[in-house]
Amino acid sequence: MEPESFFHIALKTDDLATAERFYRERFGGEVIDRGSADEGTGATAVNHVALSVADKLVYIFDEAPYEAAGLVDEVPTGFLHYGFVVPDVDAAHEQLVEEVPFVMAPTTFGDLRITFLTDPAGVRVELIEHL
Repeated sequence: MEPESFFHIALKTDDLATAERFYRERFGGEVIDRGSADEGTGATAVNHVALSVADKLVYIFDEAPYEAAGLVDEVPTGFLHYGFVVPDVDAAHEQLVEEVPFVMAPTTFGDLRITFLTDPAGVRVELIEHL
């Protein structure tokens, strides 16, 4: 399996405004999206901000979307995962499932097909297919 591109990192924080300000002021982050838990359901029922920092995206959540959807147990604040775009999430899952632990089977979220695995150190890696 070979990713097409590195897409983003995701962070969880107890103070969304402070985290956003940090990435804007210290790294020149530009807000490109913002969402409210009141406006979403399931995985989108989280407060979040997405920033463009250098040439990548940084998503900051008050609760991980997969946590809000009940797909995983509560995760601690800090680094959540990083994501790679792949051409076919289901094919990548099938290719890797015997070799690496997956924490979430392939799932469709809006216009994305995603799955999560862990690397040897336990770091979550998201595989993303744009539908």
